[in-house]
Amino acid sequence: MLLKEQIRSIVKNQLALDLGCEASLLDAPENTVLEWRDLPGRRRYGEDAPFLELAVWNGVLKAACAAPLLPWAREFLTPRQAEWLFKFNSLKKIDAALAPFGYELGEAVRYFLPALPAVPAAPLQPVRWYEGAELEQFRGDCRWDGPLAFNPLFPDMLAVAALDGTGAPCAMAGVSRDGARLWQIGITVLPPYRGRGLAANLTALIRDELLSRDIVPFYGTAESHIISQNVAISAGFRPAFGYLYAQKIPPQLNQA
Repeated sequence: MLLKEQIRSIVKNQLALDLGCEASLLDAPENTVLEWRDLPGRRRYGEDAPFLELAVWNGVLKAACAAPLLPWAREFLTPRQAEWLFKFNSLKKIDAALAPFGYELGEAVRYFLPALPAVPAAPLQPVRWYEGAELEQFRGDCRWDGPLAFNPLFPDMLAVAALDGTGAPCAMAGVSRDGARLWQIGITVLPPYRGRGLAANLTALIRDELLSRDIVPFYGTAESHIISQNVAISAGFRPAFGYLYAQKIPPQLNQA
C-alpha cells in the first residue's frame, strides 16, 4: 500500500515529465516558467506538442510553453499569485495571449488525490469488476463514456460497476492509464440511481484497489462542478493541484 509521501513523489515526478523539467523544480518555492521539452513518459492527450501547460503545485506556479510564447509567459506568469491564477481575469489574459498563435485555453482543472490513511470502502450493493478485454463489451455504449473513454493515448485499465436487481450495471467507475503509475478515475451513475451514494462508493472502491497495486488514483473535475467535487471528497480524496493547458483553436473558429 502506498504511503502519502510516495503518492506525492509519484505525482510530482509525473508532472515534471509533463512539463519537461526536472522533478526538483517542483519543490522550488518560486514561480517558474520554462521552455517545454518533450521527455519520455509524459502524458499525451493529443499528437501535437503542448503549446502551454501549467501546474499549480504546493501553492506555486510551474509553467512550460513553446518558444514563441516564452517571453510573454515569463513576463505575465512569473509574478502572478498562483492561488488566484484561475480567476476569470487572468484566464482571459492568457487566452488573449494564445490567440495570435492559433491556440486557446483548454480547461482549468482541479485534481484530487487520496487522503491517507484511508478507511477501506465496502460496496453499498453488489458490484462486478472488469479488466482488460472484459472492458470491450462497453465500447460504443455512450452511457459509460465517463468511466471508459477507449482512447489509445490513455487506455482504460479497470472498472467496477454497481449492479441493479437484474445484474446489469447501473453505475460505474473506471480508470485510464494517464501515466505509468498515475491513473485517472471517471464515474457515471445512471439517472434513476443517483442520490444513493454510489458515485462516491465506487470511487472509493477503485481507489483502494489501485493503492493496493502501488498505483496512484487521481480525480479531476472542473472548478464549477460542485457535485463532482463532493463525490471526490466523500470518496476520501482531497484537492491537490490545479492544471491548465492550451489547445489549438478549431479551424472553423480560427477562420471566423
